[in-house]
Amino acid sequence: MKEIYLLIFLFLILILPSTNLSFSDKIGINIDNTFYEKSDIISIWGLAPNVAQNLVFITIKDSDGEIVWTEKILVDNEGNFSTLVIAGMNGWLKSGTYEILLESGEVIGSVTFFYDSGPQVNPPSAVEEFYITQEDLVLTFTICIVVVAGIFAYLARNIILRKKTKYDELNLDSKKNRDYEKYHSDWTEEEIFGDRKKSSTNKKEFNDMLKNKTLPNYYEILGINQSATLSQIKEKFRLLAKEWHPDKRKDSSEEKMTEINKAYEVLSNQKLRDEYDKYYKLL
Repeated sequence: MKEIYLLIFLFLILILPSTNLSFSDKIGINIDNTFYEKSDIISIWGLAPNVAQNLVFITIKDSDGEIVWTEKILVDNEGNFSTLVIAGMNGWLKSGTYEILLESGEVIGSVTFFYDSGPQVNPPSAVEEFYITQEDLVLTFTICIVVVAGIFAYLARNIILRKKTKYDELNLDSKKNRDYEKYHSDWTEEEIFGDRKKSSTNKKEFNDMLKNKTLPNYYEILGINQSATLSQIKEKFRLLAKEWHPDKRKDSSEEKMTEINKAYEVLSNQKLRDEYDKYYKLL
């Protein structure tokens, strides 16, 4: 009987030390969060005593089991280790559950977290030298649109601010050849045809018309007397131009308008008028 007790005691002495050793080895891995977005920092730490050469390997796998990160870490004398990993570094393109493995010859610990790589996550990148967020792009395009619209509004300000007249509402032929500016513009001290081509009327023409008895009575055409002033000539021409404008009359107004234009061309030019008056007295 004593021999049996002795054998049991020896067995316990041999077994208990190894059992206590295995339970005292607290191997584990920890992270500071369970959800990470692009450029977040993942803090990894744990305890791994009695590992070969005081080294462990940290490996991170994506939801498809592909390795996206691996690192060799030294373990201190008490078995502690720690490291930092930037989420999304080296192109983590998939969202899903990622696994962190602690290895030393074989897998001795693991922990999981969720990683979101979606377009809604746009913090400043910690791994790219140049990075523009979606909000910055929207702001940039908005500013460009406002600037372009402002330039367009400035250039078109006269058209935008101009009040429409009855003439604008009518579909007239004069809009095609700019006659409106000739006959309806505001009158100033300048001639109404200030930008017209140089007149072809000259002394020889007056002389030829007098010989052929075709010299017109420009004063009679405009309905003014010979002593009329330049302002009176312009005023009379303005009234006749409105009355005989082709847009307002369906009869032979174009021929009449040509006579009116010719009379005004001569009498509104003081040099031509003086030359014409010499021949007019001979009528």
